[in-house]
Amino acid sequence: MTSTPHGLGPTRTRVLAFLQAATEPRSVIDVAEELGLHKNSARFHLDALVESGFARREVGATGSQGRPPLVFTATSEAPTIGNLHLTELVQVLISSFVEPARDAFPLSEQAGRSWGSAVASQEEEPDPDLGGLAVHLGERGFGTTHEDGELSFTRCPFRTMVTPEQLPLVCAMHKGFLDGYLAQSGSDLVTDDLEVGPVVCRATFTEHVPAARTA
Repeated sequence: MTSTPHGLGPTRTRVLAFLQAATEPRSVIDVAEELGLHKNSARFHLDALVESGFARREVGATGSQGRPPLVFTATSEAPTIGNLHLTELVQVLISSFVEPARDAFPLSEQAGRSWGSAVASQEEEPDPDLGGLAVHLGERGFGTTHEDGELSFTRCPFRTMVTPEQLPLVCAMHKGFLDGYLAQSGSDLVTDDLEVGPVVCRATFTEHVPAARTA
């Protein structure tokens, strides 16, 4: 079973996501019917979420005779599963503060440099090669391959999440991220060009030669 970054398997992630999206407590039967699970499987995952502190179990109200059902709600300690709120936040910030600026592209690139530099500064010994950069990009949802001073982006998590008008600004920010990370890690490489394609994007790098100091 493949685990997600928050440590939950795929089925348990779906159960938690359902609870987080619910506007009222949900029963075992609700979860089983909504997610197409056997009732015992739904109960198993709900109980595990309760044990981990990600869900709360309580007795539900009932207007009929019989044993009242147990219902479940997600707790505030549970990891956030969906990312719609983050996507919309990015879009709002870009449309409100970046797009209207006269120097929108340099501003985006500079923000990316600060971002990349901050990521590298969190490591005791950041990897100055493209391999180290690729690891951090992978942690942020990018699929990459690299060889001979070229980094190919085979997957971009933003391509389908932001508007076509905003995407070039996001690309400029990621170009800045590359340079910010490399500079902070002590690499001799700088981004020569970031070619944005319809499916695959390619970043090429050149070796930075510091200007000779004059006496």
